[in-house]
Amino acid sequence: MNLRRLRHFETLYRIGNFARAADELGLTQSALTRSIQKLEGELDAPLFDRTTHYVRPTGAAERLIRSARDVIAAAANLEQEARGLKQPTTGTVRIGAGPYPLQPLLTDAIIRFARDHPAVRVTVTGGPSEQLLETLVDRRLDLVVCDRAKFATSGHADEVLCIPLPSEPLVVVCRADHPLLATEGRPDTAAWRWALPRPAPGSNFPRALRARFAAGLFPDYELDSTVACLEMARSGLAITVVPRSLAARACADGTLATLALPAGEQTRDAIHLLRNRSRSALVSAFVTILRGTA
Repeated sequence: MNLRRLRHFETLYRIGNFARAADELGLTQSALTRSIQKLEGELDAPLFDRTTHYVRPTGAAERLIRSARDVIAAAANLEQEARGLKQPTTGTVRIGAGPYPLQPLLTDAIIRFARDHPAVRVTVTGGPSEQLLETLVDRRLDLVVCDRAKFATSGHADEVLCIPLPSEPLVVVCRADHPLLATEGRPDTAAWRWALPRPAPGSNFPRALRARFAAGLFPDYELDSTVACLEMARSGLAITVVPRSLAARACADGTLATLALPAGEQTRDAIHLLRNRSRSALVSAFVTILRGTA
């Protein structure tokens, strides 16, 4: 079976449009059509239902796509390892990350990894944890670092290996002159505007905030970057929650300050890898560094 045709099949399956898939592959639409037809001839089964309005995978395509992606990923690892026989430090590590592990955990790990492997390309993709896990299962990421609770509720739990990382307390961050800091006892954080990444943490937040969250009205500023949330806090327009290590760095210049949250409010991140997927030496090296950094 031709590996090139399998790549054409995977791209068309993922994109669902001949013209856009051909453009991504650098082919003409007619060349992609011929390639898919030849693969269907080899398999003696149609892979896509086609009309003038849509391209949809058949049952045969649904059965084959996971195996095809395994073959494509294994071939990519083989090519990378083969290149590494002469240049053992070249290649790419593709990471998916939720907003909380991105800073400073992943950033610090990437810096350490880059010092050991200066010629290796590292890419980091953000987004909702559920979407990142889907992308991992589709073999478009090598690992995902996100809240392990998302793994437990994922439909791919049997396919994914979850390696828990040490937890870290979450803290409230606000401007150093914020009125919250002058409040005696436990401050009423529900009275202020919030900037948080999606989804907002905090099962132990005040009832008023939980009610706003349930109504789709919380947080006030939903920003998929803890750095952006910290800048909102620095402006005085909002307060935010970040891991304690990130808060310590952000507060070093004296413009920001922290407030403690209940003890249960902490990160619950983990490294997620596909169970039955071979990992390159570079991915294994990054996982080792990431665990050491955590």
